[in-house]
Amino acid sequence: MTELKHIAWPSIEGFHNIRKYFKQCPVESAKFDFPVPYSAKVKLHGTNAAVQCHDDGTVVAQSRETLLVDGADNAGFAKWVESTKEYWQRRAGSCFFGEWVGPGIQSGVAVNQLKRKVFAVFAMVDLETNQYTVEPTTLQLLCQDIPDVCVLPWTDFHFTINWKTDSDSFLEKITDSINKKVEEIEACDPWVKEVFGIEGVGEGLVFYPQVERHNYDPEVYQNLMFKAKGEKHRVVKAKAAATVNPETAASADAFVDMVVTEARLLQGVEKAAPGFDKKLTGAFVAWVLADVQKETESELQASGLSWKDVQKPITDKARKWYLAKS
Repeated sequence: MTELKHIAWPSIEGFHNIRKYFKQCPVESAKFDFPVPYSAKVKLHGTNAAVQCHDDGTVVAQSRETLLVDGADNAGFAKWVESTKEYWQRRAGSCFFGEWVGPGIQSGVAVNQLKRKVFAVFAMVDLETNQYTVEPTTLQLLCQDIPDVCVLPWTDFHFTINWKTDSDSFLEKITDSINKKVEEIEACDPWVKEVFGIEGVGEGLVFYPQVERHNYDPEVYQNLMFKAKGEKHRVVKAKAAATVNPETAASADAFVDMVVTEARLLQGVEKAAPGFDKKLTGAFVAWVLADVQKETESELQASGLSWKDVQKPITDKARKWYLAKS
């Protein structure tokens, strides 16, 4: 019997976080000094989901945070996985990651106007080696006969970066191109329009390094991925989707206003406190605090602030917002 455990999809950072990560790597480390070719896929605004397919025939659905077992579900994803179980059993040794999208999952985007829910696959992880497969043609072959599964293709947007040696001026040219592309996608999601004939708002892009499997390890690979969101979906008030340097705030109050956005608060409701139940206020505030602390370290540091400076005003704003909605 397979011992089941949740397999987390890595938390994908923004452009400036990847740059910071590589600047902090040892200069002498050749492991981090190489040109990285990038391709991008549209980022869909649904709910992160995955299907684990084990060698003994066990198939289990999961959300971003937990296994969906013992009756647990996430917008009908577990029920759908059970209904397609025989297809997944043929993919033993793999975990397929994607976005569960469609009516009733999110709002205000093109993909929630679909007539039915679909699983949009963007990656597969080998359960033995932990290595990633993100190439759409490979994923298409693996998923081609499964009902209500789509594979996200590459967009026509490609570039190459050496994070260790490229100048700020070169990186700014890259971010300018990224920001223009994200604005186009926010205006109209090209994948949803092409596949389903629906025009509407898109979320952004996710950028994947195009390096051969034998040339990287999973930890390095996940630190190379990054994302860029349109203005409506950013959890930090930023001038652009991608920046070379983090945003800064002149005071603790300005920092809180910058990072405790409507998008982040709504994400907290989805993750920790659905239904605006006053009894879940503590859980909601705790999630917001943890999320801000995890994701805005660069902005906090660049603003010359400490966590002690902002913890209470973040708590107050999150609690007040949630109780007003309850």
